[in-house]
Amino acid sequence: NFKEKFVFTDCFNYIKILLRVNSTHLYVCGTYAFSPICAYINTSDFSLVRNEMGEIVVEDGRGRCPFNPEYKSTAIMADGELYAGTVSNFQGNEPIIYKSLGQGTALKTENSLNWLQDPAFVGSAYIQESLPKGNIVGDDDKIYFFFSEAGKEFDFFDNTIVSRIARVCKGDKGGERVLQKKWTTFLKAQLLCSLPDDGFPFNIIQDMFVLTPSKEAWKSTVFYGVFTSQWYKGASGSSAVCAFTMDQVEEAFNGRYREVNRETQQWYTYNHPVPEPRPGACITNTARAQGISSSLHMPDKVLNFVKDHFLMDSMIRSQPLLLKRNVRYTQLAVHRVQALHKTYDVLFIGTDDGRIHKAINVKDKMYIIEELVIFPEPQSVQHIELDDEKGLLFVSSYSGLVEIPLANCSNYQSCGECVLSRDPYCAWTGKQCSNIKHAPTKRLVHFHYLLYTLWCNHKVKKKKTFLKYFP
Repeated sequence: NFKEKFVFTDCFNYIKILLRVNSTHLYVCGTYAFSPICAYINTSDFSLVRNEMGEIVVEDGRGRCPFNPEYKSTAIMADGELYAGTVSNFQGNEPIIYKSLGQGTALKTENSLNWLQDPAFVGSAYIQESLPKGNIVGDDDKIYFFFSEAGKEFDFFDNTIVSRIARVCKGDKGGERVLQKKWTTFLKAQLLCSLPDDGFPFNIIQDMFVLTPSKEAWKSTVFYGVFTSQWYKGASGSSAVCAFTMDQVEEAFNGRYREVNRETQQWYTYNHPVPEPRPGACITNTARAQGISSSLHMPDKVLNFVKDHFLMDSMIRSQPLLLKRNVRYTQLAVHRVQALHKTYDVLFIGTDDGRIHKAINVKDKMYIIEELVIFPEPQSVQHIELDDEKGLLFVSSYSGLVEIPLANCSNYQSCGECVLSRDPYCAWTGKQCSNIKHAPTKRLVHFHYLLYTLWCNHKVKKKKTFLKYFP
């Protein structure tokens, strides 16, 4: 029934997925007037792949791409396999985490088990936890999903929304008898970003950026999230940035489970012994030692347990690194940069009125060191993509795409402005403020040493001010 839809705008083909499959092809999916389809793009000339008859090769986009452009969804490609978090029907009431493409078995979540409760997906990540090869654990790679949903475990009057992190194992093949063609490794836990004094929660995740130093250093992964709240405290539209470590995430997923009483719908901590191998875990060397080399070989008692114990008991907690009142953050990208004498995580945060806040953590305090107005008219930042090699940030809205440099060192005209900016990309050469990547290192190091003993000829309120160099 299209009568309730805005035919003029919603029936356009909104591109929701554009991912690299391999070195020669991209995979693209669009809403296609509420009939989602997918196709392949040849990267050599950016043309759509056609068959021998000259017809464009298209695939059914259901389970991969939402029908409605307003529905939040996410997708990621891992070794030619597509992992998507979206809705699988026109009405939008059948949420799904779905694996397709590639040579493996297509897997999905089971709607009848209520693993997902009206989720709003904001991101996904592929982390190669099998590395380094030959490690003693022998774990599998994992796909993580980030979303907000109705928190059915909370018995409150309001419809409480919670933020989640969920994971599945890349090598999951489904069950032999139980959970056939369904995930056998789906688990989820709550992400809680709250104030330290009174515990006020920023319970709605808007975006998540997963910062992994390198493939093999995945244990040092940091999850940076942008959160808002469904409640007001003093000022409306406040936003917070919280960070979670991989250690916290692993601790939650290796902890106790929760279970629901089917009669009362109350959730409780499960305090009884659990079957072996651990339900929801990937195939590891421990499982292989028991003769279990695939989820198809997993005992029925393990799979029956994970059907009803998919929610972890422990919350993954964090306090805001950055809190802004009367600002609604929408998107986030993080760049780890090596300054002259220290490494910094620089945050680029988009707002709902088209601005970018550039923030940095200095001595356990988060500073916004730059604010950029990206679009001529106020409009929400929809996506931020970071190009480390070229030193560029790509920011998009519904109306366009803007390219901006990570560093704007030339904006600082004096020694004082350069140093006081606290911008880790920039340093004073003695003549100008320059990007440390392109400036002569020896002069920068020499000037850094002198800054602690010399005055920088910069007038602030008509007084000479001693400037301490943070980076």
